[in-house]
Amino acid sequence: MEVIVLVGILIVVFVVEIVYYRLHALDNLRLKVDFSKNIAEYGEDIELIEVAENKKRLPLPFIILKFETPRELRFYDTEKISTSDFTYREDMLTMKAFSKHTRRIKVKCTKRGYYVFPRVGITTSDMLLFERFTKEFDNEANLMVLPKVLRTNITEILMSVTLSELQRRRTLLTDPFSLAGIREYGPNDPMKSINWKASARVGELMVNQNASTCAQKVHIFVNLENYNPRGSTFLLEYALSLAYTYLLELAKLNIPSSLYTNGRDILSDLPVVSETDPGPAAVTKRGVMLSGIDLKKPVAAFPGIIEKYIYSTDQSDFILIISPQYSDSFRALLAELKTIRPSLLWINPCSSNSPEVGLEPSISDSYMRWEVAGNE
Repeated sequence: MEVIVLVGILIVVFVVEIVYYRLHALDNLRLKVDFSKNIAEYGEDIELIEVAENKKRLPLPFIILKFETPRELRFYDTEKISTSDFTYREDMLTMKAFSKHTRRIKVKCTKRGYYVFPRVGITTSDMLLFERFTKEFDNEANLMVLPKVLRTNITEILMSVTLSELQRRRTLLTDPFSLAGIREYGPNDPMKSINWKASARVGELMVNQNASTCAQKVHIFVNLENYNPRGSTFLLEYALSLAYTYLLELAKLNIPSSLYTNGRDILSDLPVVSETDPGPAAVTKRGVMLSGIDLKKPVAAFPGIIEKYIYSTDQSDFILIISPQYSDSFRALLAELKTIRPSLLWINPCSSNSPEVGLEPSISDSYMRWEVAGNE
């Protein structure tokens, strides 16, 4: 008789426990997955922060925290993940009553882009591990990984060409009636530019520095149209990296610039354009804009971008075109563009085995082939 009573009591306890956990196991549970920062450099190590809370008296024998991340965020700890198009991670722990769990996981940012954690999940069970309960949570974490900053000689070559071209155009446009300041005499300065009063005051030759008739700018146009039938993005990523690296170098020298692309923003679906120069302190803003370009979206027509924005530039400004695509129609567009903007350079990112581009004579002196490292 005692055995029957004991069994009955155990059954009642078991049923009550199951029912109670079924009703309340997921009450007052919280889970948030966030990043240690919202903007990261290419190749930078950041932290993924898990915060789980059990805000009730009911203890949980275990919880499994589940979330998925893009493969471009690489975990150093690979024991708890599985991989397909995404990386799926599961972390298991025990949660006491009114407890909080925080875990910081180191990840490496291996590709430019905009990444989100829209949903995360928790799985738990009753104390007897008889039944499992799962709940998903909305999550608002997002991360912008900036384009890669290039460490190759292409940047030095491009800056050398830019400064030479700006200097040449500035010499043509110097205003002899506008004084920008006084500086030390150089071996190439004409004698008529010497300021004799200033020279006598400081005890060495000083010359007047004339101002240009206009403030010259650099305008960067990035064409992200497909360059092969496979729809590869390898060279397009290099085009974005070059644009960002170039913007950084211009900002260091306080050279005003603008940016025009036919790539579409992942959130707004609009072409990414920045006409107003943000200055050196805000150049990261343009990096964020480039990070948000979704190369899976159809691009806007590049001739339309040129037509819409080219007339906001001045004839004395330097125009840089970055385009892996080199079709006949594209080259014809550049030939036409050069007739109204002679200070122009087209950089063509390509693989080492890419064929030579057949150039029209009118743009042959405005072309630079850039063989990038790596294979598609």
